[in-house]
Amino acid sequence: MVHRHVMGREGMLVAIVMSLVMFATAFFADTPNTLAGNMGICLPSPNEWGLSPLWGWITNIILMTVVTATLFLINKEFNFVQGSDTVLTGMFIIMASSNIWVTGTLSSTLLLALANLICLLVLFGCYRKRNSTQEMFVITTILSLGSMIQYAFIFMIPVYLIGAMLLKCFNFKSLIAFLMGIIAPYWVGVGLGIISLEQFRMPTFTNLFDGYATKSGLFFGLLNVAVTVVTGLILALNNSVKLYAGNTQKRLYNTVINVLGLVCAACMVIDFNNMVAYMTTVYMITAVQLANLFALWNIQYGTRWILSISALYILGFMMMAFY
Repeated sequence: MVHRHVMGREGMLVAIVMSLVMFATAFFADTPNTLAGNMGICLPSPNEWGLSPLWGWITNIILMTVVTATLFLINKEFNFVQGSDTVLTGMFIIMASSNIWVTGTLSSTLLLALANLICLLVLFGCYRKRNSTQEMFVITTILSLGSMIQYAFIFMIPVYLIGAMLLKCFNFKSLIAFLMGIIAPYWVGVGLGIISLEQFRMPTFTNLFDGYATKSGLFFGLLNVAVTVVTGLILALNNSVKLYAGNTQKRLYNTVINVLGLVCAACMVIDFNNMVAYMTTVYMITAVQLANLFALWNIQYGTRWILSISALYILGFMMMAFY
């Protein structure tokens, strides 16, 4: 197994600084960035919470920090990307910060990514476990709670059903717990009077990009996402060759991550007006593929490749912000 340090601590520090610069630019750039529409099933979505632009921006930075730290910790715990290099976290924050739709306004995209990481952490922890009822209940409870403010959380539920089957920790009892976790938050919310029946509604389907960016900015934003999705898919297929011949547990972990990426990519196409919700998770999955690429294969001039990829994302951000 080949693994070279192509980023290191210095590279991670540079990535953090560039991420902060892009966050600051997204806040101060004269670009319309207010998301429209309420995507919650019974509670307001984050863009409807009434936070000032400054507090929304600060909340976004905090969420990005928590998501990045959680991504680092879950990989340290389960080692689905081998080695101690910082490509995974470094490329994640560069890619996620390079899109103003993520950094410029508070939305549910970072919350969905954080929820997915927590659910993956719980799911990976019950690999080949005979009794995983508690874990299944926790996973669907998290996603059910999230669906109250963003219906996109619902589409993540099948991912963890498939994942539990792949990791051989799913049986009839865990299925019951899985279903109870979906129902319980709504049952408790209505039963305690926290949520009234009148609050339940169909999400407001509005074009999130109306007046949100110039045509050029919109083009570069969509190009950023499209390149990320295609790159992630190609790298996943490439990495599967090495992973298939390696450790079974690590291969299954990566398979679950790939399923999550495929579902999010499909949702971005099908649920286009709500595509921002899935973006951060897609960046995260592609970062996993990039990190695996450098961990599994003998890539010459790895540092130059990382710098080139980062430069392209930063350039795309500048085109989105200023054009």
